[in-house]
Parts: sequence; C-alpha cells; structure tokens
Amino acid sequence: MHESHTEASGESESGRGHAEYIAALTSCAEACRACAAADRREGMDDCAASCESCAEVCETTASVLQRGGLSSDAVAALLAACAAVCRSCAAECRKHDADHCRECAEACERCAEACERA
Repeated sequence: MHESHTEASGESESGRGHAEYIAALTSCAEACRACAAADRREGMDDCAASCESCAEVCETTASVLQRGGLSSDAVAALLAACAAVCRSCAAECRKHDADHCRECAEACERCAEACERA
C-alpha cells in the first residue's frame, strides 16, 4: 500500500486543518510538564497536579486532532473542554510567584484562546 507524504510524516489530512490548535496544545503541554516538575521540587503539589492534568488533556487532544476522523461538532466540544482545563490550570498557576508558574499560566492562556477560536 502506498503512503502519501503527509501520512508518512505523521500529519494526516485532517491534522493539517488543526495545525494551529496542535501547536498551541503541544506548547502548553510542554510548559505544564516543566512547571509540574518544578512544582514537585518546591512542594507545590496542588499546582503540580493541575499542571500534570492539563498536560495530559492537551497531549490527548493534540493526538486526537492529529489522527482526525471527528465531526466538526466533536472537535469544537473537545477544544472547548480543553480550553476550560487550560483556564483552570492558568488560574492555579497565577496563585504563585514562581517564574515557571507565570510561564505556564501564559502558555495555558494562549492555548485556551486558540482553542476558543474553534
């Protein structure tokens, strides 16, 4: 069976239409993972848990969008849910003065804004 270039590169036809979301989701997940690790070292377990959950939701959402196959209504619902999780994580991070929390909150807010444009 012949694979197209987009399939071979891991980017499905459906995934290309969601590139903006996938980029924001990936960036947010990376910021959340870094923040969670720093939070754990600093004993900020509630913030770490929020960041870890947000990272997982963002990673899963990006994976689903990359794969494709969902209706536009399902994509919109998925992105709306992800935006809510990102907003919640940003609010938790905003409670702290640490640079990693500020950076994470900003990434979460950017991701939520991208997801809300769906």
